[in-house]
Amino acid sequence: MNVNPHLQYLQQQALQQQINSSGQSPQISQLQLQQHQLQRQQLLNHHLQQQQQQQQQQLGSLGGQSTNPLLAALNGGAASGQNNASSGAIASSNQPVNPVLQLQMQQQQLQQQQQQSLQQQQQQPLQPLQQQPQQQQTQVPIIKEVWAQNLEHEFHTLRTFINDKTSKIFIAIHQEIPGIVARPVGTFKSSSDYHFQTLRANSDLLNLIQLSFCVTKIKNNEISSSIVWQFNFLYDLTTEMYNEEHLNMLAQTSQINFQMHMTQGIPHFSFAELIIESGLLLDNSINWISYHAGYDLGFFISLLANDSLPVDEKDFFWYCSKFFPNFFDLKYIGNKLLNKASADSSDSNNSSNKPSIEYLAEELHLLPISPAIRQHFTSQFQHQQQMTSTLHAYLSMECFKELLRQSSFDFSLLTRFRGFIWGLGNLSGEGNSLGSSASEAQSGGVPAPSTPGGNSKGAVIFGRPL
Repeated sequence: MNVNPHLQYLQQQALQQQINSSGQSPQISQLQLQQHQLQRQQLLNHHLQQQQQQQQQQLGSLGGQSTNPLLAALNGGAASGQNNASSGAIASSNQPVNPVLQLQMQQQQLQQQQQQSLQQQQQQPLQPLQQQPQQQQTQVPIIKEVWAQNLEHEFHTLRTFINDKTSKIFIAIHQEIPGIVARPVGTFKSSSDYHFQTLRANSDLLNLIQLSFCVTKIKNNEISSSIVWQFNFLYDLTTEMYNEEHLNMLAQTSQINFQMHMTQGIPHFSFAELIIESGLLLDNSINWISYHAGYDLGFFISLLANDSLPVDEKDFFWYCSKFFPNFFDLKYIGNKLLNKASADSSDSNNSSNKPSIEYLAEELHLLPISPAIRQHFTSQFQHQQQMTSTLHAYLSMECFKELLRQSSFDFSLLTRFRGFIWGLGNLSGEGNSLGSSASEAQSGGVPAPSTPGGNSKGAVIFGRPL
């Protein structure tokens, strides 16, 4: 505590006058003076401690009862600080101490400790969550655009990727065709036969524009990241036949650059030669996946055989069983597995006929597609297209993966659907008898669906010189 020197000087003079009047020796008077000063300092220290205790009690009464653990900790810290101060030297008691500031500092320290403990608790559960984006990034597909200049290089990469005998290979395919330009006329055995004849007529007249492969490997119930190859074929609008309305739709939605297809497209025969030599076909270890597989198989086989499709549907199934021993039609599987509950309802025929892969993906809770995935299917430069063919193949593969997960990777549960084509029958040629009842039996009690693009009313354009 600070002492006024003027008052101290007056007190010393008053004591000296008392000593002189009493007639004592100067040594004794000096000792009495020192004792008097020590007593005075002790009284001042005691008075200061009492004031501090009163202020602490007032703060405690304002903040709540002593049962509050935070105030109890503060009071304990203040008491320990007082004990340390009283056990120190006399010089420490001379320094002024503000108890309110001391309490505020202690409160800040406690708050900092609490914040640190909360941050440590929050970081522990976030550690496994931080690993999830890394796993999702590994599942982002790799998209490869294939033109005439890099055809052989990409086929070499594709052969290297599938040359893994320890894993199961799955390939989802989707193609872009120039629409439907022909309809058969006459008498047909069944609705299935009518749709097959429509498929046969159009595959003989038209050529492919794009073909996408989405390839994935599965080993020990671990699914690898998908790689999508999109093959862009040579397509000359001046020589090819196409449906005008359908082609305009492809140019707008898919943003297909037909100028590049005319100048840098892959010749169809070059592609057929390389894929026959690649080892993808005639292999029982490779599983092919498609949605509404009739047109994917029909155009593909017509390209591989370089000939018209057979007139008889059984002969067509023979080619399918040879080129693609393990083939799965997701539309057939989805209607068999996901529409059992609606099979007894009155409108089961309409509800089970899903026109596109988006309906199946929505039922499997795969929509909406994450922005990180969709970013790979959007155009970033002028020479890159928004590839609906690759997106369709990717969604087909994701739907098949989800079906495998729901079946606990028991592949035998899906093998019973192997070889069935929605609306046509199966690869063994069974179930193609006469009458509409056969068609309904092939589709699980549902009449055979309409041909894709059957509602198109665009004019048929024949190739002609400009």
